[in-house]
Amino acid sequence: MSEKQVINEKIEAAAGRRKIQAGWRGFWLGLWVGVCLWLVTIATYKLLPISTAMVFWLVIVGLSFPVIGLALGFAKRFAARDTARWLDQETGLKERLSTAVELTETEAKGSEWSALVIRDAAQAADEIEPRRLLPLRLPALCSWTLLLLIACFALGFVPEHRSKAYLDQQRDTAIIEDVGTNLENLTKWQVKENQPQFDPTEEVLESVEKLGREFQKGELPRDEALAKLTSLAEQLRDEAKKLDQAQTINKLQQAARTPAGTAAPSPEEMQKQMAELEEGLGDAKDAKPEQFDEIKSKLDAIKEAAVGLPDANTPEGKQAQQELAQSLADLANMAQQMGLEMPDLDKAIEALKGSDIDQFLKNMEFSAQELEKMAELSKALQNLEMQMAEVGKDLAEQLEKGQVPAALSTLEKMMSQLDSSQLSAEELEKMIEELQEALDPAESYGECSKSLSDAKDQAKAGDKSGASKSLAKAKDELKNMLKEMADAQNLMQALGNLERAQMAVGNCQSFSVCRKPGAGPSSRPGAGVGMWGDDSLQMTPDQMTQRMDNSGFNRPDVDPRGITERGNKVPDNMVASRIKGQIDPKGQMPSITLRGVSITGNSKVQFQEAVSAAQSDARNALNQDKVPRAYRDSVRDYFDDLKE
Repeated sequence: MSEKQVINEKIEAAAGRRKIQAGWRGFWLGLWVGVCLWLVTIATYKLLPISTAMVFWLVIVGLSFPVIGLALGFAKRFAARDTARWLDQETGLKERLSTAVELTETEAKGSEWSALVIRDAAQAADEIEPRRLLPLRLPALCSWTLLLLIACFALGFVPEHRSKAYLDQQRDTAIIEDVGTNLENLTKWQVKENQPQFDPTEEVLESVEKLGREFQKGELPRDEALAKLTSLAEQLRDEAKKLDQAQTINKLQQAARTPAGTAAPSPEEMQKQMAELEEGLGDAKDAKPEQFDEIKSKLDAIKEAAVGLPDANTPEGKQAQQELAQSLADLANMAQQMGLEMPDLDKAIEALKGSDIDQFLKNMEFSAQELEKMAELSKALQNLEMQMAEVGKDLAEQLEKGQVPAALSTLEKMMSQLDSSQLSAEELEKMIEELQEALDPAESYGECSKSLSDAKDQAKAGDKSGASKSLAKAKDELKNMLKEMADAQNLMQALGNLERAQMAVGNCQSFSVCRKPGAGPSSRPGAGVGMWGDDSLQMTPDQMTQRMDNSGFNRPDVDPRGITERGNKVPDNMVASRIKGQIDPKGQMPSITLRGVSITGNSKVQFQEAVSAAQSDARNALNQDKVPRAYRDSVRDYFDDLKE
């Protein structure tokens, strides 16, 4: 290796080492600046209400300073002459390396004197070790950085100083954002499930959704949020009044008490369903669900008796088998009287005769499953019959009860009769009377009453075609009324959501905490049909105000149950508060645990005498001030209860 290469190699190694040293110093300097920024940020956050997002970004900026310092240090460029002078100063070479570098770059580099200088510099450079000249040590700034980090860690445990007004504002902002999220989600789901029929309704629901998005920004104060909710609620009430009259709103309130998803079918649909159920039941269509339950209970009893059946070869087994066969025969006779066809039950009888208990139990299980299906069909048929009984018999009664689908079906039937040439004079007169009776109930359905009156007059005049067209107008008016009722129901649901939002913002509670009274399977006590609440749960009178009235409920999907079917289960929090156990006058007296007193033994005193003596002692204790004043009423009430 030539002298020039030796010099250049040492200079390049020293320049690289200087670059590493610069990056190392830049890293620690950046870390010190970043830790100072962290300390200032944490202290400011503890004293002033700055947002956590700002704290997060300031921490990220502090983390970036060491990286920036390291990058700036590595980005430095050290020229060969500067590095040579630095090496001359650090090693005491008296500018040998710098002179050699200058000579290699001038025209005199080929002279003997320059060769001598370069040779001397190469010999001196060969002894230089850049790693020893530039070691990587922790700078003095490291100690201060460590102290600042400890201070940041200690400040993390100091609680934030926040005023009550700021905490209230933060709580209100969080509640308003939660209310806005729920309003937007509920409105979207509502529009998806029940599409608005008219543009004003759609615009109002869009306003509710827009208000929810505005709430989610967290920029509205509590008073302004309440004002916006109140204004929008009034707008919804005005729109609902435009859509419907008072009686229709009552119908909507009644419909709101029925469970969602149970749309009222038309009488033709119910007749079709009843025909299908009767076909499935066959000859047992007249049987009641109670009869199916009775057969099912007897079938289960026979199955339980068959499980513990003794050996058929013993006299006890033969006797039990005969009794079982007789019970099966009675059960088959009962099923035959009801019109039930149970082939699996006949197979079970044959299996019992052959002493094949396993096959007998299998056939009995099949019979139980078949009987359960028939019982479900019978209950469904009974529910449909109950619904059919509630359907109005004529147009007037249907309109009076708000049974619009049934009224539409009746109008279609009248129109088909008017268009038919087989309509007799008696049928026409009966139709006119039915239309006359329907005029008063139709007053609540907009222009429907006028159309029915026109149809009646035209039918009297013999204009069947005109009467049919007037009935078609009445039908269209009812359909339009159905759309208005659907939109009104949409508005009422949105109004209910707004009222819950007002309650949440006004009471400083989350949207989910504000209960909405309703019916459905629940462990809490309240309104419903055939569903028992959990008695261990307690509710305030305000919470129970709107939950106990179930007079308007219609739940054909739930079986009716009486109070005797509730059972004898005792609530979890119902425990004895006075005396545990039973008292026997001639038995052992219950032990009484008192501080410093232990009474045990057998009681030889009648209970009434003991009570009288205790009451007398209590009165004496009260009169002689042996009982503290704070406990006198409790002691007196206790012994008065025993006296009763």
